[in-house]
Amino acid sequence: MVTFLVFVVVFGGMIFIHEFGHFIVARFFKIPVEEFGFGIPPRAWRFWRNKGHLIIGGKTVVIPSNYDLPFDWQDGLYEEANATVDEIDGKLVLRSIELVRAEKMFQPAQPAVEVKDDLSLKAEYLAENAIAPQPAKPVKAVVPGAMALSGALSEIEAGMEWTINWLPLGGFVRPRGENDPNVPGGLAAVNPWKRLAVLVAGPFMNLLTAVIVFSIMVSQSGFPVEGSVKVNEVIKNSPAEQVGIQMGDIVHSINDKLVTSPDQMIALVKSTLDKPAEIVLERNGKMITVHVTPLSSRLATNQGALGVGMDFPTRPATTNEILIGGFKQTGAQALGLLSIPFGLIRGTIAPGEARFVGLKGIYDFFGSAIQRDTESRAAVVPVTPPTGGEPAGNTTPASQLPTNYVLGLIAMLSVSLGVFNLLPIPALDGGRILFTLPEIIFRRRIPTRLENTINSVAFLLLIGLMIVVNAMDFINPVQLP
Repeated sequence: MVTFLVFVVVFGGMIFIHEFGHFIVARFFKIPVEEFGFGIPPRAWRFWRNKGHLIIGGKTVVIPSNYDLPFDWQDGLYEEANATVDEIDGKLVLRSIELVRAEKMFQPAQPAVEVKDDLSLKAEYLAENAIAPQPAKPVKAVVPGAMALSGALSEIEAGMEWTINWLPLGGFVRPRGENDPNVPGGLAAVNPWKRLAVLVAGPFMNLLTAVIVFSIMVSQSGFPVEGSVKVNEVIKNSPAEQVGIQMGDIVHSINDKLVTSPDQMIALVKSTLDKPAEIVLERNGKMITVHVTPLSSRLATNQGALGVGMDFPTRPATTNEILIGGFKQTGAQALGLLSIPFGLIRGTIAPGEARFVGLKGIYDFFGSAIQRDTESRAAVVPVTPPTGGEPAGNTTPASQLPTNYVLGLIAMLSVSLGVFNLLPIPALDGGRILFTLPEIIFRRRIPTRLENTINSVAFLLLIGLMIVVNAMDFINPVQLP
């Protein structure tokens, strides 16, 4: 249950943060957003609608919160309407409204050679006929104090809906006119620089989240001091545990070769697979020697031949080091992800190590991370070396040296989500950014119909890929340490 709750909150939260980035930038540029949904449709409940506004007969009227217009804004825009309003604090507030369903004078008398959408025809009609606003007048017969307005609806913003949807993973933002440049004030109609900013904002928020999480980890674990290697985890039933290696030990040498970095230690361990190795450790100022045999059989299950987690020793980090560390680790993770295809081509990365992981795989990772963090905080680490007989009884709680696998996983997934969405793949943010660049560089826009078709086909292909990836999580589960 704990794993499920953490998975839903964290994974859903990362997607929500991504969509929130799109939302805040769209609103910054005054692009109307029609819906902000928690979860993935179908819709379960619309719990709020923001205030909106409309312009009728040249007068701005506030649409109250949770007021639903009796028509879609697309149907009402540029139509004649009758409304009743109240004047509150100097503002006109909508009470009721209805469209005047008379003959549509904007319809051309002869078939037009150029095909135009309904809203374009309406806009042209209003521009040519310059409909003058009618003055407000009291309507005593309706409700005392109300006023009547009538005229053309030249602008409608119905107010953003906040919804809860049935699939509790992430969320979505539905800006007005996302794929239709003919919608006035919509996303596709604004200049390309604004569209670019809205599209980049989602992945940027994911990468910013990773920077924050990595910074938290640096503040907790300290700033790395290069030149030596510290054991920060010992896996249960591993060769390292069996010979008494403990969290907090400093690895001095392996087979008389000085250890100065985690990468070097990994190389030295692999050079002694299935053979006894002499490891010299420093523990509480004393040098301890252990003999251990790293097992090649453990590599197949991603447990590590020796069964330890390692890193540089740390010292308390300054504020600048915390922030710099967050940015550096986020950048390193992003570069690592982008280098995977080149590693596969060169053969330095095995195909199994670069496979996609679906929801079940991510859920399993969270389960493993929660378990390892819990064990590192609950275990008791002997202080006296096991080679001298039974521990003398002096013990130190492992909570003094806690692991941060859950935080690390959150940061890694945030980087993955941000980088993946920036890839120039149609239907993703990166693909939409790619379609925006010709308009910025060459002042020529790719035909909207072609762009929407490519994005739709790519979206279907991505759905198919997701189905295959999630099926593989059950057929061939990822091996966890």
